[in-house]
Amino acid sequence: MRQKTQSHDDNRLRTALSNMRYGGCTSSDLAFLNSRVVGKTSNKPNLASSKFRNVSVITAWNAQKDRINELGSARFAKDTGQALTHFYSVDNIAPVTDSMKKSKRGAEKRQAFPAIQELDLDTKKALWNATPASSEHFPGKLSLCIGMPVMIRNNDATELCITKGQEGTVYGWTSSSGPDGQIILDTVFVKLIDPPKTVNIKGLPENVVPLSRSIDKVFCGLPNDTTIYITREQVQ
Repeated sequence: MRQKTQSHDDNRLRTALSNMRYGGCTSSDLAFLNSRVVGKTSNKPNLASSKFRNVSVITAWNAQKDRINELGSARFAKDTGQALTHFYSVDNIAPVTDSMKKSKRGAEKRQAFPAIQELDLDTKKALWNATPASSEHFPGKLSLCIGMPVMIRNNDATELCITKGQEGTVYGWTSSSGPDGQIILDTVFVKLIDPPKTVNIKGLPENVVPLSRSIDKVFCGLPNDTTIYITREQVQ
């Protein structure tokens, strides 16, 4: 956790989490954790409170995270009177080697790898509309609007506080047209929330950092349960 101050309750939570790791929670730890369970009574946290409106959420499954992000994006845009802008990845088929088709023990993997040379537009649309959980968490579509809360996914530049888990809001972006006529992100500008230090980049406001499009190879699942291997260009 990136904390600059620590309250009494913060310390109690840290202690409870530390004890939980070793299965050694005390009665005091359990009482504190139970006090943080949401409920309708006056002494329980209320999820309808404005302070919980745009907070980060830890989920058990990636599919749950994807759905929460989808609903949360639409809700934030509606709350702020904006329309979401959808940005799509640039996808191309990547070659699959024989070693990729086998497990560590040498047995054939269950995934089917279709013998296709290029992606048609229908397949690309299926990939864009699939959840990030089906493409190794490298999304085919990003839906953004100004001010939307986001979280940086990779340690791209620690000296600029562009680190995994750093929270921020969308400040702006630059975009262009992709090979299939889709809108693609070139750079998204993120205003960091409470970074460990003040960041100043020439030409940008304080604590605003750029995240550029990157390219990577990922396995993607299709609706017919087949798996394909592609190169994907997108801002992460």
